[in-house]
Amino acid sequence: MDWEQNVVQYRRDLHRIPETGFQEHKTHAYLWAHLEKLGLKPQRIGETGIIADIPGEGPGKHIAIRADIDGLPLPEETGLPFSSEHAGVMHACGHDGHMAIVLALADRLVAEKKFGGTVRIMFQAAEERPPGGALTLIDGGALEGIDEVYGLHLWAEDPVGTVGLKAGPMMANADQFTIRIKGVGGHGSQPESTKDAVLIAAQTVVNLQTIVSRRVRAFEPAVVTAGTIRGGHIFNIIAETAEVTGTVRTFSPETQALIETEIRRIAERTAALYDASAEVEYEKGYPVVINHEREAGAWAEKLRGLVEVNTPEPSMGGEDFAYYLQHKPGAFLFLGCGQEDGGSPPHHSPHFLINERALPLGVEVLYRAIQS
Repeated sequence: MDWEQNVVQYRRDLHRIPETGFQEHKTHAYLWAHLEKLGLKPQRIGETGIIADIPGEGPGKHIAIRADIDGLPLPEETGLPFSSEHAGVMHACGHDGHMAIVLALADRLVAEKKFGGTVRIMFQAAEERPPGGALTLIDGGALEGIDEVYGLHLWAEDPVGTVGLKAGPMMANADQFTIRIKGVGGHGSQPESTKDAVLIAAQTVVNLQTIVSRRVRAFEPAVVTAGTIRGGHIFNIIAETAEVTGTVRTFSPETQALIETEIRRIAERTAALYDASAEVEYEKGYPVVINHEREAGAWAEKLRGLVEVNTPEPSMGGEDFAYYLQHKPGAFLFLGCGQEDGGSPPHHSPHFLINERALPLGVEVLYRAIQS
């Protein structure tokens, strides 16, 4: 069928033109043109979001299918003949594949009409950039009249022919924090007259590692990661200020609140130990992705015989698909796209690759989600 060949070409076309969150203008134009070519009537929501309805034959549910469309600010190092043409930006998480799968699904639905009700395809900006583009679509009415919502994420850790799907939590709360330390700067040869902000920042990072190991229950999943330390200007001056940024991943509101409290306590008291000060900015990001039991179970049953359906461990990654599932029943799954030799570079790597054999399978996986 045409859609099986088209899905690979769509992915390669879109891989060439990655754009970061809310800047996906070329991507938007590509998607819009194809939807109009299919005879659909796309609608713009926000700067680059798109929804389009595909009516079936006869009555049925109104189901939404979502694809995220943004790339990452990362220079590509794959060596692919269809590598990114935009310097410093790459599709390093599989969103090119997500778009291609949903475009090919639209091809198939328009050609076959073998479904009832309506399928709404949603192309969403800025999944990689909190607060994310899901809220923009929701606020713009993308879920109005919708009964269920489904989505998938290509998953390089798993082989082609497998999916990860279960009811309940799938992906974590994804929060971020910034710690700003204020000391007293001075000459590197006279540390006794200073309050070294870089030293305090380093000690703070070490102390943060005790939160999960000593404050969170042993069987409660949680991650505290300090991603950056910034401080100082030159080798022989002790820094007056420093900044630490990081991320927190949790599944329960109780653990989320505990960790926020502990970060504030550790930052402030570590700084006070050195007669300095610290302030903490804590920003709650995407909520937990929680699949609805009935919809996840029904989808899993529809996939039996097509793929191996596994029950995955919840991922500590974050996803703004969570917002859709707060408004409508539905489910989100991981679609295996690992390389044949098992040597798949990780997501968000400049070497990230997907196995294109997963793409037509992804179309079939979503196609079964809409079947009664």
